[in-house]
Amino acid sequence: MAKNKSKNVAEKLDLSRKKKKEFDIDTNLKVAMNTGKFIYGKKQVLKHLRNESFKMIIIANNCPSELETQLNYYISLMKDKTYIYRYKGSSWDLGLACAKPYMISIIGVVQEGDSDLLTLRTH
Repeated sequence: MAKNKSKNVAEKLDLSRKKKKEFDIDTNLKVAMNTGKFIYGKKQVLKHLRNESFKMIIIANNCPSELETQLNYYISLMKDKTYIYRYKGSSWDLGLACAKPYMISIIGVVQEGDSDLLTLRTH
């Protein structure tokens, strides 16, 4: 009789209100900083981009438009297109998400490590 009761309760649950798990980029950035390989800063990222591509580039919301234009130009010349993700926060927020006490406007992901950053391509 107890089995029958628990079966009825499971059937009555409303699964439509179940929360969907959102992708937390800040947590994934911290994991990637510890386990992967990154290059950040305008000069370093552009220098690396001239020689080889990144798996992904993350730019802050307040990234200068000249830098974004340069990035798009370099990526257009490459055979392997690099995905650019616009971070929702400012360069201060991006720096804090990377556990750095300064502004970071651009990050080049060389190796993502144990993070799921590359799943942002599909979002």
